[in-house]
Amino acid sequence: MRTALALGTALLVVSSVATAQSRAKRSGSTTLRVLDQRIDEIAFEDAPFEQVMEWVAEYSKMNISVRWQQLEDLGVDRDKTISVSAKNLRLSQILWMIMNEAGGTDVKLAYRAQGDLLVMSTEEDLGQEMLVRVYDVSDLLVEIKDFTSAPQIDFQQISQQVSSGSGGGGGGQSIFGNDSSNDDDDDNNDNEDDEDIRELINLIQATISPDSWTTLGGTGTIEAFRNQLVVRNNILVHQHLCGAIEVDK
Repeated sequence: MRTALALGTALLVVSSVATAQSRAKRSGSTTLRVLDQRIDEIAFEDAPFEQVMEWVAEYSKMNISVRWQQLEDLGVDRDKTISVSAKNLRLSQILWMIMNEAGGTDVKLAYRAQGDLLVMSTEEDLGQEMLVRVYDVSDLLVEIKDFTSAPQIDFQQISQQVSSGSGGGGGGQSIFGNDSSNDDDDDNNDNEDDEDIRELINLIQATISPDSWTTLGGTGTIEAFRNQLVVRNNILVHQHLCGAIEVDK
């Protein structure tokens, strides 16, 4: 009775956004847009894992496939009790909370989206599926220029030109003093950009699933092409890089 009440309450709480969700779905919204929607409030108390996932499917209108055999082999049963409460979080965030609650400290769960299908399994299972994505990192490479070589304005010369009436004519002496040349700026900027993107790549490899990259014996690769990163790795790494990601059909 307690479980049924918890599930019923959850359905009532999210009913306020059901209309907007249905409208978005009819307009061709992808699974990612559904996962990105915020839920005002949700609460599960000792609800069976399978029933919680049924609620996610009912609310999101997605086709959800849980690879139960993979989970049960590692001790995550369908009737594992889930207690989760949250306010004003995205559905994707709530889904991660549910997975963390189900897997506990021993089993890491994950999901991937493909069209209107969401597949849930273990990290190890989904981690075997490799994807290639290109990320534009231009915004991360923008630096504020240090104008140390900016031309100096000679205000005394300006005053003299105004007094003598020679200001404003063509061919006169420039009012900018010591205008140093910037011919090498482009080459220096290119070198700085290369260094910055290399540091970004090193940071990604050191902080996001380090063992998955070839540098530490994995199979994932990351290469720079101008201001873009070409990343080949599993779905979990891509989710860390950009949040929820949809797999190509």
